[in-house]
Amino acid sequence: MSELTLEKARAMIDFAFAGSRVHPSILLAAAVVDHHGHALVLTRVPEAPPLLLDIAAAKAKSCVAIGMPTRAIMDLAAIKPTWFESASRVAQSSTGSPLWGALGGVIIRDGDGNLLGATAVAGDTGAGDEAHAKAAIESVGFVADVNGLDVVW
Repeated sequence: MSELTLEKARAMIDFAFAGSRVHPSILLAAAVVDHHGHALVLTRVPEAPPLLLDIAAAKAKSCVAIGMPTRAIMDLAAIKPTWFESASRVAQSSTGSPLWGALGGVIIRDGDGNLLGATAVAGDTGAGDEAHAKAAIESVGFVADVNGLDVVW
């Protein structure tokens, strides 16, 4: 099993910040968390609104807490809003962060499919955030899991 190191986490953030944006004025924040949801890197470009940092962290923690990318969490929230709201409250009380049901959080897996953590980006469009996170994960040789739900709830 490959290891998610601090060096790889930093490299992912650097890669995400170097990517193109929907508009050049967009400022980003990003988070990389390990498989327990603990932050390895949490940062923003200078001048980016501070709240973006919390949003990126919530997206990444949500991925690990539920074991699926935020695209799937978003799908689940649409299909089962009462369940999502209840689960989000549990997440808030147990992890200090609500579940985030919007694009931008991507699961990090090794080549065998093991969950290593998650990377999340905030500040661009949802699709842009997801694309930055996916590219960042792949830039260091990991597998980016962005799949939506493929089960019937």
